[in-house]
Amino acid sequence: MNIRISILLFIALFSVSTSPIIAEFLKDVPAISISFWRMFIAALILWTYSLFFKQGKVKSSSNLKSIFIAGILLGIHFALFFQSIKMTKIANATFLGTLAPLFTLLLESFLFKRKFNKFVIMGLLLSFCGAIIILSHNFDMSQKYTLGNFLAVLCSVCLAISFIIAEKVRQTENTIVYTRTLYLTAAITLSIIAVMIGSNLFNHTLSDYIGLLFLGLVPTIIGHNIIYYSVKFVSPTIVSSFPLGEPVIATILAFFIFGQIIGINIILGGLITLFGLLLIINKKK
Repeated sequence: MNIRISILLFIALFSVSTSPIIAEFLKDVPAISISFWRMFIAALILWTYSLFFKQGKVKSSSNLKSIFIAGILLGIHFALFFQSIKMTKIANATFLGTLAPLFTLLLESFLFKRKFNKFVIMGLLLSFCGAIIILSHNFDMSQKYTLGNFLAVLCSVCLAISFIIAEKVRQTENTIVYTRTLYLTAAITLSIIAVMIGSNLFNHTLSDYIGLLFLGLVPTIIGHNIIYYSVKFVSPTIVSSFPLGEPVIATILAFFIFGQIIGINIILGGLITLFGLLLIINKKK
């Protein structure tokens, strides 16, 4: 894999890993509101940037329709993920909600007949194993969590399809043109869901809005925009595997910021996950 893309993906990993840290400071903000403002702020910044630095328009109506679909799926992904957290264990939702690489791999292999280097498959399996080790002590697959677990898996399916769409559209659209419409569509989708479930998107404190602004800037505009930039050059399966390292980076950040203890499961699982990611980027044809 191109060394530039590899470096960018690790920057994206570090950026998206800050979101759980900020979430600690936003405990009083409903999950659907966090998702909405994250998408809306990112879209607002990118559309404002486009006013001063012309980015052009979406090149075809078919691309625009695809972006709308991907944006709706992204919004549903967030809604399903946070709903699953309420209905199952956080560890269950965290792991099952990051299965997008598995579904992109299946779609690419069976739908597009793509062949993957065996080391990529091995790296992906190692990354999954590392994530399981990190979260294993909190797993609970009791029947009472079945629906919540199903929603977490479904949110991964939505994200996987969104990445597949992104790869196709990004071949002809630049990153900002793609993501500004993607995030805005996701924000509109989330606002509709918020109205349907009766969740208030406003009445937050100034410090809450500062945290939401950070989420829009760092994990979204820096982290996710790098991911959507990279998907033009790298398989969606490769790109979507990098968020598997989020628990590792987030735990390290939590250690330095909150003084949280790092257990042996996190050290072992983290090393395995990071080794898997390094294997993926070094052995990708």
